[in-house]
Amino acid sequence: MALDHPLVEPKALRMKRFLAQTSPPLVAGLIRALAWTIRFRVEDPDRILQQEERDPRIFVFWHNRILLMSYIYERFCARRKCLVLISRSRDGEFISQVARRFGLETARGSTSKGGVGAMLEMVRELGQKNARDIVITPDGPRGPRGKVQDGVLAVAAASGVSIIPATVHYSWKWELPSWDRFQIPLPGSICRLVIGPNILPPPSPDPNTFEEARRQLEEALGD
Repeated sequence: MALDHPLVEPKALRMKRFLAQTSPPLVAGLIRALAWTIRFRVEDPDRILQQEERDPRIFVFWHNRILLMSYIYERFCARRKCLVLISRSRDGEFISQVARRFGLETARGSTSKGGVGAMLEMVRELGQKNARDIVITPDGPRGPRGKVQDGVLAVAAASGVSIIPATVHYSWKWELPSWDRFQIPLPGSICRLVIGPNILPPPSPDPNTFEEARRQLEEALGD
């Protein structure tokens, strides 16, 4: 049978399919192995992680801190569930598959593609009984780095739910030459996990009212 026969899957396509199926669990396993070597120091002055009430929260962190965040949510919010906003790009699909290995559910969209539908899904989620937490990288997936886009502020304003900034600072790390300067902690490093303070939602869905909440959020998340 000829190699270009339509019933014969090309070798490159078979390899791509194989990697798509095996890479997410492999990467999730590597993240767990790396996290096992990390010493976590939690700074949570408002004791947000220790509060057991079921009111949903909007957690946000910069895109370049995404590597350990699925593990961190699974470990420190073990009794809660969340819905994570992830872009519809190919990289987003991979991140989504990895996140699901940590029990996280995803909504697909971003500020540039599918964003309106994903944002509406999150607003509806926050309005439900026993709603899940919402997790958003407010500068992703394309940046600019360290700048809060309108999406998370619109969700907070429409739902009336406060925003909780979360960030990590590594004692030793690699910083990749990507648009977001993606951070990878070195094995054995110390991770300062900083939670809060609560940022009140903007007073209305009008983007003209977003600036104060944006300023507070960018200041809390830092560089």
